Amino acid sequence: MSDFKILGKNRFFEVLEGLNKENRSDNKVAMLSEIDMSSVERLRVANMRLAGVKPSYTAFVAKAVSLALREQPHANRIAIELPFWKRIVQLNDIHMTVAVERDRPGLEQGVYAGTIRHTDRLDLTALTRELQALAQATPETSERWRKFKWVVEKLPCWLAGWVLSIPRLSPDLWIEHRGGSVMISSPAKYGVDIMVGAWPWPLGFSFGLVKERPLAIGGEVVVRPTMMLTMSFDRRLMGGAPAARFIRTVCDHLENAERDMGA
Repeated sequence: MSDFKILGKNRFFEVLEGLNKENRSDNKVAMLSEIDMSSVERLRVANMRLAGVKPSYTAFVAKAVSLALREQPHANRIAIELPFWKRIVQLNDIHMTVAVERDRPGLEQGVYAGTIRHTDRLDLTALTRELQALAQATPETSERWRKFKWVVEKLPCWLAGWVLSIPRLSPDLWIEHRGGSVMISSPAKYGVDIMVGAWPWPLGFSFGLVKERPLAIGGEVVVRPTMMLTMSFDRRLMGGAPAARFIRTVCDHLENAERDMGA
């Protein structure tokens, strides 16, 4: 009996390889912060009591990043690179794209990137409902997922990869098909503490499991619910100092969620 088995062709494996090449890891840098989530937890309970919805942690991250982008618009940019035309594009609106795994046998590589528009204008309840709709999207209920699945499964792999890469050549197409400057992803529900990733978006936020951990506060060790948040950023668009200020702003909004995101 052979020691290995060659699996059949996997179209998501072949097509998504092209998107992963857009990560340009030589341009990406990552930063990490541990966040005291005590204020987030209190606001989750209060929102459940008042609105009947307990906001997801992804909703809090999306809201915190949205507020930071509104305050520091230099981070809300994308790069357009054509052979003889390379420019930095300032985005005026704030949209969040969220990675939604399609973890099914034979489709372990499948990821659906869904966009929520104008996240800076949405409250936590609305954001949570939008995220739930993305998580539950099927080809029958989501036109975007249906079209993406059709491109991957029906077109020749080389053509599907080319079609999916077109948005990076035009600001209008980028906004229509990839949303804004930010991708959010989290493996927290699988019990992962920290994730450091790079995505074909200028900014990538990933976070791990929220759980009680020891913190040093006021010279004493206390136990608080904390979360590890990482941010990858495109070094061509933002240097280390402004990137550090940006992730610190995101963390401040999360650690002061009742003040900054409460009704």
